[in-house]
Amino acid sequence: MVEETVQECRAERGGQDGVLGCVADFTVVEDMIRVRNLIAEEWEGIDTLVVAAGVSALKPLLAVAGLESTKVRGQPEEFNPPQADQDAIQRVVDIAGAATKANYVGPLIAAVTFIPMMISTSRSPSVLLVSSLASVIPAPTRAIYASTKSASLLLYQALAIEHRGVNFSLVMPSTVEGDFRSSAVDGGSIRERDPNKAGLKREAVAERCIQAVDNKDKTVFLPATMRLGHLLYWLLPSFIEWRASVKYGFEP
Repeated sequence: MVEETVQECRAERGGQDGVLGCVADFTVVEDMIRVRNLIAEEWEGIDTLVVAAGVSALKPLLAVAGLESTKVRGQPEEFNPPQADQDAIQRVVDIAGAATKANYVGPLIAAVTFIPMMISTSRSPSVLLVSSLASVIPAPTRAIYASTKSASLLLYQALAIEHRGVNFSLVMPSTVEGDFRSSAVDGGSIRERDPNKAGLKREAVAERCIQAVDNKDKTVFLPATMRLGHLLYWLLPSFIEWRASVKYGFEP
């Protein structure tokens, strides 16, 4: 996959060199140090850091623990089994840990590893974080995913204040076409409409990300109307919660 991307980039550059490919895990400190050393040796620094990796999680939180919810209108919710045992709770902890590692720890390592290099080597350092609309608008079945993406979003928002000499662009797309949901660390299934039919086009998202960096846009919602959705959650939370339940086929 990395080599294919390298060849594609070189083709876009008319066969010119200057493209680096390196297989690494951005949740592993040693790997990120290795990437930084390679960049320092070959490029002597970077102008823009793009943080776009992550994993999904698609189940309601208690379903991850194996608790099946039974809901009867007008009666208290019940679970089968009625309680989560030690193994079930540990399973939730392990899955949340995997999501946290990819969606929060990875972006944290990337920031600590590359921001000092960018500040010292670039006249216009920029950071692009591809987050998710779920990081600012809660939705059922997305408790683990949304909370871990929200953590990295807040991390980079704080970094934008701490390092005002660096331009931070924070992009929050809604559902995007592709197979990202196959990365679900909880083994959950897709509940919304087929992302490849109803999702945002990858090329359009990528183009808007480039524009955000070039224009120094701080916060980008995709589609742009979702900025209103974020505001409406604080004004009319029950309406947004209902719409989110409809989207994910969740019966409250």
